[in-house]
Amino acid sequence: MVVGVDHKHPELARRAASLVQSLGGSLIELVCVWVDETAVSDSRGFTVSVDPDIAVSSDAYGADVLAGLNRAMADVGLPWTALRGAGDPATELARVADEMGAAMIVVGTRQPGLRGWATNLVGGTVAGRLIHNQPRPVLVLPETTSAS
Repeated sequence: MVVGVDHKHPELARRAASLVQSLGGSLIELVCVWVDETAVSDSRGFTVSVDPDIAVSSDAYGADVLAGLNRAMADVGLPWTALRGAGDPATELARVADEMGAAMIVVGTRQPGLRGWATNLVGGTVAGRLIHNQPRPVLVLPETTSAS
């Protein structure tokens, strides 16, 4: 199962793991993919930042995501790995799912507020693009609220 994660919602992978476990799965591997939208990869797999303020080579930018993911997945009880992608999240998640032979892709809901609305207006949501452009099921987990 491929799970799209970001720096604001590292717990999404843990929630996906809980769902798998509640359905009786224990041997499913979660492949957690963080896609850096500020970077692009060339044909050799070398990743460079398109934002001059972010130095990809220092990896401090991605280290925060991995640290949050490690905290969220510390005692999850399922095998998992983390990958870093670059570019368009929908394209990258579909590519990783194809390479891994994933049965499903799990993503979160779009960002709330003006930025989420503008992103949806311009390019659509990651979930929407995945649903329409590749053959495997896409599960969209809503954000948790403090009342949950």
